[in-house]
Amino acid sequence: VWKQQTTPTMATMPTFGRRRSQTTILTTPQNSNKLKCVVQTRKQAEQECLKYLQDTIMPFDVPFFETLGFGNYDNDDVDGLGNGIVTVSVQLALDAKTIYPWTDSLPKEMFYNYVLNYANLNEARTNWRPLLVETMNFTESALWKSGNANLSSVVTWVNTHLWTQLGHPSTPIYFKSGQTPLIFDPMSVIAYGYASCTGTSILFSNALRALGIPSRVAGTPAWYGNASQGNHNWVEVYDVNGGVWKFLEPSPALAHVDTLEADPCSRWFCNAERYPSTKVYAATLSKVGVSSYFPLAWEWNCKDIPALDRTQYYADVCGICD
Repeated sequence: VWKQQTTPTMATMPTFGRRRSQTTILTTPQNSNKLKCVVQTRKQAEQECLKYLQDTIMPFDVPFFETLGFGNYDNDDVDGLGNGIVTVSVQLALDAKTIYPWTDSLPKEMFYNYVLNYANLNEARTNWRPLLVETMNFTESALWKSGNANLSSVVTWVNTHLWTQLGHPSTPIYFKSGQTPLIFDPMSVIAYGYASCTGTSILFSNALRALGIPSRVAGTPAWYGNASQGNHNWVEVYDVNGGVWKFLEPSPALAHVDTLEADPCSRWFCNAERYPSTKVYAATLSKVGVSSYFPLAWEWNCKDIPALDRTQYYADVCGICD
């Protein structure tokens, strides 16, 4: 269900939706403040998703336009040449939309930017989504089968199980400092079995997206505005019910697993003395209404990743922390 304010018009439930009625709803002045459900067939949704990804492609991805799966339609039936990662991403993102109830009231732009999106920063573009969906196998988990799964509990489940399920036999994926940019795309993290904060954050964010949870990589390129103090990345998750972004850290091979319910002050970097001298950004895909870019500590001249300046948010939230 795409979350939109109604005007006096006709609206029906999406034909590809999860357990959705096909009943047509007529909006009137009396119910015009209710949410409108826009009709889309699965095929229409796929086409719209592909167009959105094409229109928002990052500049350094443009040379690989057809490799990613855009526009290589003449070779669709030849040895899979037209089947790039965006094609797979669209299919599996829409599958998540039809399966998981926490996507029901997710605004379309939020879905496009933070669920459908196949990239976070400038990591190598790889076909991570089907691997994560298959390996996590969430629909066979006890949490899902209990009928009690919600966005918050699923975030905790992923942060608890992801690292073991994708790790090497008897060795979960673990944190190892100083690995970016050597190891920070999802496939490299899985192959090596370790990464530093950027790599674990990207993998965690992608795993959440694979289950229909809107997420993005956030962080600072330089503590206190000083590159010699180092950088750090973590993950933000959109709380659909509260309509707010919350943050947490990936917890690879850690005894303590971070959750959305944890006190922000419990995180080592959330304290008053760090902000606002430390600038924080959250990566996005669309440039609409976005004036900032995500500074990369390993690629200082890159200004191609749209980002939201989140410094004031962290100054407010962490400003009460010792």
